[in-house]
Amino acid sequence: MNKLTTIAFVLLSITIGTSQQSVKSFANIPTVQPETFTEFTINDSEYTLHFELEETKDKEYFLVISMELHNNSEFISPFEDKEFSGKFYLSLGTTNNIDFKGNIVETPQAKDTYDKFGPQFVKWVRVNTMYRQQLNIKTQDDFKVFGRLQFTIEPRCTLEQIPFSISYKDGKMMFVEPKC
Repeated sequence: MNKLTTIAFVLLSITIGTSQQSVKSFANIPTVQPETFTEFTINDSEYTLHFELEETKDKEYFLVISMELHNNSEFISPFEDKEFSGKFYLSLGTTNNIDFKGNIVETPQAKDTYDKFGPQFVKWVRVNTMYRQQLNIKTQDDFKVFGRLQFTIEPRCTLEQIPFSISYKDGKMMFVEPKC
């Protein structure tokens, strides 16, 4: 009988306690996301990527990608000569309106280090690194191009594919949301 009284008392307390709680609701606040932007950031547990479009006073454009590594993460430099399917790779897809001008610049440059996965030296990127790639605009017409950054992040061993879209409109270059 004592157990039954205790259970009834607990249930009654829970019922009274929950009926006195009020639910707070927030008004639907519209959020505005810009349709175009000159930089954006992607956060992951293993890295943070920051993309930026840089315009010089001479109307030259650069795509700048900063990679901040977390949790002892690493990836293979685009300057590694050996064939690896997951080394850092940047693409603008198929387009006649824009392409890369010259080689990508890696700062600081990756150095050959002993590969823990096999008996060889590899250009592993193990520190925060910036990549800077000049863009060559081939037309003054408005256009949109879809690009992709790809790399394998270790030790998680996942192929990361980061899509982005660049728009050139009225003489200004901006990122736009990559919509399929």
